[in-house]
Amino acid sequence: MKSKDPSKDDVAFTRVTTGVATAVATTTVIHTSKGVMATLVRHPLILFGLGIAAGYFTHKYRKEIMLIACKTAEQSKHFVLRQKENIQDLLEEFPEEAGGRDIAK
Repeated sequence: MKSKDPSKDDVAFTRVTTGVATAVATTTVIHTSKGVMATLVRHPLILFGLGIAAGYFTHKYRKEIMLIACKTAEQSKHFVLRQKENIQDLLEEFPEEAGGRDIAK
């Protein structure tokens, strides 16, 4: 009867399998994208058409794009402030190792 807990060998096998699958997928994507880019360079009309399509969709969804960009900027600002507070908390816990420096300015 098998136990429900995965053994260390099963976990290691899963990690190796996942790593190999990721490497194969990455290689395939890189190889495919090289072919696509070579095709686009050889056919400038296709590249021009893709530029027009990209411009159309950018103009059509410009408000949504700006909203997402502003939201992302706000979230990144909050992330930096949280990290700054975390560093200050760590420095307060270990004042002798900080040497009296105030890094979080």
